[in-house]
Amino acid sequence: MMLYAAGRYANLLARALSVTLSPSADSLFPAANLYDGRPSRAGRHSSNGANPSITFDLAAFTPQGAGTLNITARAGERRRITSSGTTSIAIRNLATLKYLTSGGAWQVGSTSCLTGAGSLDYQVEGFTACQAPYVTLQIVITSGTSVWDQPRWNALAVIGHNLDPGLTCEMRSSTDNFSASNLLEVTGTILQPGFFMLDTGGISNRYGRLLLTGTNSATPWYGEVLPCWFETAVDAPDIGLELQYDEPQVRNTGPLGDAYVYNLSPWPRRILRMAFDQSASSGAIETRQELVLRSRGGAYAILVAPVDSEGLVLHARPSEKWSETRHISTRWRNDLVLAEDAIVALLA
Repeated sequence: MMLYAAGRYANLLARALSVTLSPSADSLFPAANLYDGRPSRAGRHSSNGANPSITFDLAAFTPQGAGTLNITARAGERRRITSSGTTSIAIRNLATLKYLTSGGAWQVGSTSCLTGAGSLDYQVEGFTACQAPYVTLQIVITSGTSVWDQPRWNALAVIGHNLDPGLTCEMRSSTDNFSASNLLEVTGTILQPGFFMLDTGGISNRYGRLLLTGTNSATPWYGEVLPCWFETAVDAPDIGLELQYDEPQVRNTGPLGDAYVYNLSPWPRRILRMAFDQSASSGAIETRQELVLRSRGGAYAILVAPVDSEGLVLHARPSEKWSETRHISTRWRNDLVLAEDAIVALLA
C-alpha cells in the first residue's frame, strides 16, 4: 500500500517546542533548515562527533496549569492531551465549533475531555468536516497541573543527507526527554537520497530522537528530517507506476565537438507518475483532499512511499494543475505527477 504525509505542518518539527542537534547545529546551517520544506537548504552539525542525534519535543506549548491556549492542528491529525494532576480541560475546534468528549468524539455541547490525571488520545475532525487542511483548537484548562497537548507520530524520514550506510540508524522516543525513558521504536536502513522508518502502531510519547550510532566520514548534514504520521492510502497506485530520474546538469559542447557535462546535484531528481482507478468515493475524495488540496498545487510538498514494503520515499511536489475523470457514477480516474526538488550537497 501507498503511504503519505502531505501538506503544511506534515513535518511535525515545524510545530515542535524544541529541536536540538548533538553535536550542536552549525550556525550557518541551523536546525530550522530541517523543517523548512526545502531539502536543498540543509541543517548540519557543528562538528563530526560520535553518535550524532537530533532530539525533538513535540509539545504544542510549555506544560502549564489553568489558562486558555489556541494551537494549530492539521485536520484529521492524531493527538494526545496530558495532565499530571486533578484537572478539567475542554478542547474546542474553532472551525466546526464542536467540543472533544472524553470518549474522543466531537459534539456541539460544551464538555470536558479530561477530568483526571492521565492522557487522552484523540483525532481532530477530518478535512471534509473542517473544510480546511488545518484548524485552530482552543484548549481551556480550568484546573490542572503540567498540562500539554501534542501530535502523535508513526514515522521518521530523512530526505537528502551525507550519512554513511554503515551507521546504525534508530528512531527512539521518550516520556522524560531521555532521562530515564529511552525507547527504541524502529531500527532503519540508510538509503540515498532518502529513507524512512515506520512504527505501524503509532507513538504517543512526547519526545523523539533520530540516533546514529558510529562516526560519519564527514560532518553529518540533512536536507529535511520529518517525524510525521504516515497515512495508508485507501487506494494504491494502479499498475504502471512510473519513476523517472532527471539529472540536474549543465551541458556544453567545445569547439571540436567534445561534450562537457556538469551535474548540479549529488543525486538525480526523481519524478513519480501515478495513476489511480478508483471504484469508491472514499479513495477519490482522499486523493483530491489529502494529496492535491493539502499540497496547494505544490506550494507544500508531499512525503510519499508509493509501496510500503520498499525503501523508496520521495519528498516531492505535484504540478499546479490536476484533474480527475468520473467515467460513471462509481468510477473515478486521475493521474498524479510528483516531482522532487533538487538536493544540493554542502561544499563547506
